[in-house]
This record gives sequence, structure tokens and C-alpha cells, in this order.
Amino acid sequence: METYQYNKTSGIITFLVDARYRFFRHILLLLWLFLLLANVNFISEFTQNSRYFLFLAVFLTFVMMIYINMYVIVPLFFFKGKYMAYLLTVFMLCILGLSFLIFIIGNLFNDYHINNLHKSFEISEYFGSMNFVMLFILLTTTIKLLQRWIMDSTRMSELKTLTMNLELNELKNQITPHFLFNMLNNIKALIRNNPSKATDIIIRLSDLLRYQLYESSNEKVRLTSEIKFITNFLSLEKIRRDHFDFTIQTNDKLSDLRTVEIPPNVFMPFVENAVKHSADITENESNINIQFSITEKEIFFCCINSVSSDKEKIQNLYGGLGLKNITRRLQLLYADNEYKFEISSQNHQYTVKLKIPI
Repeated sequence: METYQYNKTSGIITFLVDARYRFFRHILLLLWLFLLLANVNFISEFTQNSRYFLFLAVFLTFVMMIYINMYVIVPLFFFKGKYMAYLLTVFMLCILGLSFLIFIIGNLFNDYHINNLHKSFEISEYFGSMNFVMLFILLTTTIKLLQRWIMDSTRMSELKTLTMNLELNELKNQITPHFLFNMLNNIKALIRNNPSKATDIIIRLSDLLRYQLYESSNEKVRLTSEIKFITNFLSLEKIRRDHFDFTIQTNDKLSDLRTVEIPPNVFMPFVENAVKHSADITENESNINIQFSITEKEIFFCCINSVSSDKEKIQNLYGGLGLKNITRRLQLLYADNEYKFEISSQNHQYTVKLKIPI
């Protein structure tokens, strides 16, 4: 049996769809039909003893027609897009139901009229009854369609959420191996030439992996942890490279920065790309400057790095995997009007600006 999760505030929707309330929905439908037929007052012309049996016969006939429509005709025709076949079948159902009530049930109770025995049934009354039955059946069809629409909408919403979560996890899983690939190459280059630096990198790398394993798998991480992670990463890069420097500035307007939480690895791919783009084969001085500006509603991130003289070669070599992944993650995590993302390159500097809500 399929189960669906509904918003606790949508009580009416839950009542209409949730299987737990199926019995009560049917009771409410039957009560509605009972009160509707009672207000028509078609049994007043019959004797006291017969009118209750006549009401029961009419009531059960209507119940049969309604449930045949809801559980046979609607699924068989309407849900499959056969609308003309549905209308014709409902019309035939109404004719058969009314014919049964008039010519069979009516004849059985015809002798029980109070003042007018053997009263004939006029054709105008037949069409009037037909309109009443058709209207009621179409109303129950509307209820069935509303149930179907709610269930389909919920199913699509859950599928969309599941797909988004799977895609987010896939993107995070792509980012982590990409980061490890860079760091292992760094260690490989230092093992023979500078073992002490290689050992220091391994120790720092273990701290980074601890963050990746135990924190970045969460839906949210503290911004301070993310900044520390970026700081450790750039510190490792500074150990490996002689002509590299970086700065990280935080200009926050919050009393407690530790309360700010963000999705993990939102900024890290930008930092990785800044490291790659700042690498220069001529061993000129390269640098990365990172700024975080935090307010009560948003975080502004700016990363500026010097550009390599062989910039195009580096971009083609790495393919921009981090930037591609983080762009897709931003589209999944935030609405288009909730974040702002800009990339520019001028005056031998590569600049990334990102603004996200808290």
C-alpha cells in the first residue's frame, strides 16, 4: 500500500486522501446523500409504513450508482482519457438507475399512494430526476478527481525531492574525489624532495578528511567549520608552493557567527579553482584573497586570485569540474532569486562573487 506524507496544516487534504480516514470519508458521503434525499421529500405522498421502505430502496439505488461510477466507470474511462466514453456510460447508468426506480420500484409502491392510487409518472419529472442524478454523480466524480490530483501532486513532489537529493549527493561525491586527487598529487611530489613537508601535509589532510567524513555529509554545517576547512586547505597549498600566499577576511555583523549554517562545500570548489588558476609555471608570486561578509539574512563570498599566464591551458586541463558542480548545486539548493553568482576576469585577476541566503 502506498503511503504519502502531507503537510500537517492541510487537514482537509489529509482527510480526502489519507487511507486512515477512508471509512469516515464514506460515512460522510453516505450521510450527505441521505440528507440530500431527505430534503427532496418524495415520500410524503405514501403511507406511513411504506415510505421508509421506499426511501431505503431509492437510497440504496443511488449508493449503487455512485460507487459504480467512482470505482468502475471513472478508473476505466475518465482516468484513461476516454471522456466521451465516460459521459456516455454515466448517461446510460443514470437511465438504468432511474428506469429501475420508476418502473420497478415505482410500480411496487404505486398502490401505497395516500390520495392518488396508480399515479402515472410524467416525462417532465423523469428529465428533472435525470438532471438531479447526473449532477450528483458528477459531483462525486469531482471528489474522485480531486483525490487523484492530490495523490499525483504529492507523488511528483516526493519524486522531485528524491531526485534533487540524489543529484546533490552525486555532486558532493564528485567534489570529494576531485579534492583528494589534487592533494594526493601534492603529497606524491613532496615525498622524495621534502619528506617533512609531506608528513605535515598528511597530518593536515587527515583533519580535512575528518571534516569531509563526519561533517560535510550533513545537510547543514556551521559556517565557521567551512571557513576552517578552507583555511586548512590553503595552508596545505602554501606548504607545497614557495610563491603562494592567501588571506581570509570575515566581516560579520552577527553577534555569534557560530550559529550560521550553510550547505557543505558551497565555497570550496571556488577555492579549488582559485588555487589552480593562480598556479604559474614561471613561479611568480601568486595569491588568493577571500572575503566573507555576513549579515542576518545573507552571506556574501568573494574570492579573488591572481591569474596564471597559461590560464587557458589550466582551464582546459581541469575542465572546471568544481565550478560546474557548484553551479548546479546552487540551482538545486536555492531559487533563482535567492542567490547571486558572478564570475569575472580582468587586470590579471579572477574574481568569483556569491551571495546566498542564511
